[in-house]
Amino acid sequence: MSKTNRTIIIILVALLAITLVGAVYNMQYAREKAAMLEAAEISVLENGREVCRLNMDAINKLTITDFTARLKSSVMKSPEEHTYTGIALHQLFASTGISLEDRKRVVVRSVDGYAVPLTIKEIQTLDNIYLVFKDNGEYLGSYGAGNGQGPYMIVIRGDSYSQRWAKYVCELDIQ
Repeated sequence: MSKTNRTIIIILVALLAITLVGAVYNMQYAREKAAMLEAAEISVLENGREVCRLNMDAINKLTITDFTARLKSSVMKSPEEHTYTGIALHQLFASTGISLEDRKRVVVRSVDGYAVPLTIKEIQTLDNIYLVFKDNGEYLGSYGAGNGQGPYMIVIRGDSYSQRWAKYVCELDIQ
């Protein structure tokens, strides 16, 4: 076997090992986050470090709002108006004692790997960004359910095409 072939095989084996380690780590992360969603918990982080974890009971004790927003997805011919129930994101942070002062953004992460960065200005705009748990009076279905979107979802009323909305939300990381 030539030196070139040996080098290629070593590189391929190393890449395979790295891929396997990454896959195992991601499976563990996904299982942990899926368990959080099953328990209807959401983690609030500051720069990647968990500062609190909220469940549905804790969120229901906060200032809950019903509001309407137009949902537009790639499979819809036209936007649909929905009535959502949730809490304004800035109120959620204020109720947990987390200040957004001198912060740049909040990264919303979903269990399926989707992430949405939100500026602090967007979050502080009144009547704009909500953490929701009901759609048209019904609790959002869970991640494992066929048409579930929750138990939590981020709705951005100022996003006319619903491009940055996030379902299956499990983390809010303040940076």
